[in-house]
This record gives sequence, C-alpha cells and structure tokens, in this order.
Amino acid sequence: MNNPFISKFGDTGYEYPTNCSLNRIKLAKLPIKGIEDDIEGKIVLDIFGAGALINEIKKYANELKIDLKLIEEKELPKYLSASFESDDFVVVQTANDIVRKFGNRLGLILLTLKMGEQENQLARDDWNKEMWDYWANIKTIILVGGLASGVLGVKFKEYTINLFHMAKVDPYEIILFNNSAHIGVLGCATQIKEQNSMNIIFDFGQTNIKRSIVKICNGEISNITTLESRISKYARFDITGNNENYEEAIKLHEYLMQAIIDTYNVAKECGEVGSEIIISIASYTIRGKLDDNRGGYAKLSNLAFNYADYLSEELSKLLSKEVKVTLIHDGTAAALNFRNYKDSVCITMGTAFGIGFPEIKI
Repeated sequence: MNNPFISKFGDTGYEYPTNCSLNRIKLAKLPIKGIEDDIEGKIVLDIFGAGALINEIKKYANELKIDLKLIEEKELPKYLSASFESDDFVVVQTANDIVRKFGNRLGLILLTLKMGEQENQLARDDWNKEMWDYWANIKTIILVGGLASGVLGVKFKEYTINLFHMAKVDPYEIILFNNSAHIGVLGCATQIKEQNSMNIIFDFGQTNIKRSIVKICNGEISNITTLESRISKYARFDITGNNENYEEAIKLHEYLMQAIIDTYNVAKECGEVGSEIIISIASYTIRGKLDDNRGGYAKLSNLAFNYADYLSEELSKLLSKEVKVTLIHDGTAAALNFRNYKDSVCITMGTAFGIGFPEIKI
C-alpha cells in the first residue's frame, strides 16, 4: 500500500514522515455519541498523553491512596498501573475508571482515523483524501511507549477494541510490545554498523532521557544495559522570543552533552566504547537536521543547521576520539523493530502521540 506520509529525499533513498502527526487531529465529529461527548471539538494533544493522564490521576489521588508529596509526577502512571494489584476495592475501581476513560478516548481517536468522516477531514486541512484513505486501509497498529506498557497497554487495547465493536467497525489489529518503554533503544541498536563493539544509545524524549549501553557481537545485539534515566530538562516547547530560545538551546545542548559524556564514562569502565552514538529524539529529523518548528528539541536548530554533525564535532573534541552521532526520529526508531509487519503503523504513547512507519528506510 502506498504511504502518502513518506517522501523521498533527493537521490539518497532516505525516506521520512512529513505531516503525519496525530496530535493535531481535531475530533470535530465523534464517531460514537454517549461515551465522552465533552471532548468533541478538541484536538488529540489536549485529550490524550502523559500530561492529561497525570492530571486525572492527581484529581483522584485520595481514592488511589497516592501521596502526591512523595511521588514525582512522571511516576504517577506507574502507580496507576500498580493500583490494579491493590486489595482495596476503591483503589482498584478508581484506577479502572481512569483507565476506561482514556481507553475510550484512544478508541475514539482511532475510530476517527479509521472512519474518516467528512467533518473530521475538513478539520485537518493539511491532510488530503489519500492520507485519510491510508488510515482507513491500515491493518495493524503497534502500540509502544510508556503508556502502552503493562496493565495500561492491555486495558487500553481492550477498551479500544470494544469501542470499535460498538460502532460496528472492523477494528485494527492492535499489537502490544513487552519491552515497550525501551523500544526506541532497541530500534537504534539495529542501526549500529560495527560488527563487534560496545556503543552508547540514547532516547531523548519530552519527559525522560533514556540511556543504554549496547554490546554487539557478530552484528547481533548480545546485551543491553539500561542506566538510570534523566529528566528531560530545558526541553519545553513553549519558549517564545529568539533570545530566550537561543539561551534555552544552549542550556539544553550542555545538558545533553553532559548526559552523553557521563554515559560514555560509565561504558568506558567496561571496555573500549565504539565510535557510533545513536540517538532517538522526539523531533522529526532528516540526516541530522532537526525540525525547527515543532517540539522541545526544535530550539537546538539555533545552534547548527545540522545538529548531528554539531554533536559529533563537539563530542570528538571532548572525548579525544572521532565519534559519529546519528539522530533518528523517535517514532521511526520504534518502528525499526517491526519491519516484517505489512500495512502497519507504530504509535508511541508517551508525553504525546508519536508515529513511525515500519517501511521507512534510513
């Protein structure tokens, strides 16, 4: 099936997603009434994601027996998932109510994509009919990311499928992945060219920076060591004004550089570290150039036209060895694990929706 969201870049064979974001879809007309009618007219970014889920958890913290003073906000979805194991009926019931609400929202979003009703098509003026037809004909959706992990993923899938049946619409085949939270790291690892090496790999997300050390033996991944994640500081995307944007870009760059160097030093204690550094990043990127309009990492474009080359040069100086940094869009990094799935889309569920196409070429 032809994918209208992928374009060819020059004569290199490199392909990339363009205006594929799901977060800007507006639910101008709900596919089913009576489920959650108050979200009609809202965009996906406002109704689904880690932020929206965390706010809902905070509203019912007392019923969930969660002390908000003792828990970091980003950890609340994990506590929600753990609530299903509680012996307290109120805790379990409250957790189920929250998950059902967001499972139904996911179902309404996916139904909107599948059905492609005229009102919703008109509300997305950067999509043409071919793009809506693409989503109507997709067979498989792979859900990955923190919100698709464990109990949350299982229940979100259950409520979504149920909503499709209520609407009498054939559902997508929805696939969950066990190691979902680290799917980007696994995808990045497939891009290491060295046949026998130890490399450092990162996932620069909007919420966390995941850090890993990967060992490659005879071209295959033999071991992945996951280090403690770091909070994604300076990655907010509501910065306005060129001066403030530039200053924030410098802070973000220095923070990322420190995370890379610290990880390199940890890996170095185990042996020689390879020259390839692969980074999944929450930004559309073409051969190292970041999208300078969207997302918290867009501001890094103020520092260099090609941020991957810039990182490579800076790190090579500091580490006293030549290194090459490769940047991969986070949705694409996740999708790299699912090459064998035909007519499929990979959706990352974290701070917001990310999108990746398994057929994309890097």
